[in-house]
Amino acid sequence: MFSNNTKFFDHVKRQVSEDKQIFVCQNCHKHFASERLLRDHMRVHVNRVTCPLCDAVCTSVSSLKAHTRYRHCDERPFRCHLCDSSFKNTYDLHKHVETHNDSDAYSCDVEGCGFTSRTSQTLKQHYKRSNGILRYKCHICQKCFCWSYSLTLHLRKAHNLSSHSRFSGVSQQCP
Repeated sequence: MFSNNTKFFDHVKRQVSEDKQIFVCQNCHKHFASERLLRDHMRVHVNRVTCPLCDAVCTSVSSLKAHTRYRHCDERPFRCHLCDSSFKNTYDLHKHVETHNDSDAYSCDVEGCGFTSRTSQTLKQHYKRSNGILRYKCHICQKCFCWSYSLTLHLRKAHNLSSHSRFSGVSQQCP
């Protein structure tokens, strides 16, 4: 969703391949699809607003305000309705509220993985680290897992084995 047509058309123009982005920034050599997009980008190199409280340099007054609020202000107006925690912005509050899930609300959709988590952020980290590759195979039921600890938990829960038992069987490859 876009707040106006100009922003929508800018987005559409940015979707063209780099070889059609013929307008080049002389400072950083980034490519742009239109002269106006290049001009907008050039403000990054021209507009410099320095934070009076630290060495941070922002490209606009509004980004300086956001920086100041997040980095230098102790005010935390966004309160969790489930505990005493409070946050500086709604995004951090939303991430926190997910930790109150009673069960694992998010699960990996890679077949045989079995990974679950209470937060979407943890699931994203799981995908990033594992790339969905099933590396660990149960020597009893042949079920495959992305993580060694998932196999260990599986062996304990599904087969009532200690973590040492998994090393006594023959090592097998997952498909």
